[in-house]
Amino acid sequence: MAMREETRRKLDRVIRVQRLKRIGIGAMALVAIGAYFVYEDLDARIENVRVPATVAAITPLNVKSTRMIEDGLTVDMLLNDGRHVNVIALKTSSPHVGDHVEITEHHHGTGRITYSWK
Repeated sequence: MAMREETRRKLDRVIRVQRLKRIGIGAMALVAIGAYFVYEDLDARIENVRVPATVAAITPLNVKSTRMIEDGLTVDMLLNDGRHVNVIALKTSSPHVGDHVEITEHHHGTGRITYSWK
């Protein structure tokens, strides 16, 4: 039984549309993966700056790992420019409220800013 020309064109069109949808979905997935890698690369580019700060408060580290709770502290810092930040420090660094210290401010390529006790 021969297929009519009009029916064959409609079927070809439906098949072509399905293929284009699949290609579009694949292309969008590749773009999303590429964007993720670009973002990760930007976030890995870090500029470090030492900033003076004063220890405002010391609290236990709030994490699930028992080992990290035993070894770490959350230190609330008041930077000299007035900003208030939290830094994770080891108990061996022995911070005390009122201590004047320098912490490291990390400027990531994505605009994110983090702080560390070094």
